[in-house]
Formats: sequence, C-alpha cells, structure tokens
Amino acid sequence: MELQLTEMEINFLILFSKSDKPLSRNFILKNVWKYSAESDTHTLETHIHRLRKKIFEKFNDNNFIKNSDLGYYI
Repeated sequence: MELQLTEMEINFLILFSKSDKPLSRNFILKNVWKYSAESDTHTLETHIHRLRKKIFEKFNDNNFIKNSDLGYYI
C-alpha cells in the first residue's frame, strides 16, 4: 500500500518515531515549524487532522496518532 504524504507529514512521523513519550504542542511547533511557544495558530491541529484522515482512509486506523494531556504520540 502506498500513502501520499507531504513533507510536513513526513517530518511529523519522523519526529514522533524518535520519541517514546508524547510530544507537546509547543515542542512540535518549535521543532517542525520553528514557531515560538507563544504562537497562536491552529497549524498543528490542521496538519494532524489531515494526516489522521489520510491514515484512516488508507489503513482504517483511527488510533495511529493519539493525544493526551501530555501531547501527541504514535
């Protein structure tokens, strides 16, 4: 099976795969987009939503990217 991913989606997955704990919103914004912690943006949530949708449509997996009070994880 093939899944078409954007460069940003690939960056997310690489970042997630390097961590064994949830990644905070601020950590992801800083490390993927170089945004400051004070940034008021929905960029992260929009990208996570699109990536979850692609994964669900291709693999029928609704739990690939999870989130908790500590952050996002796979």
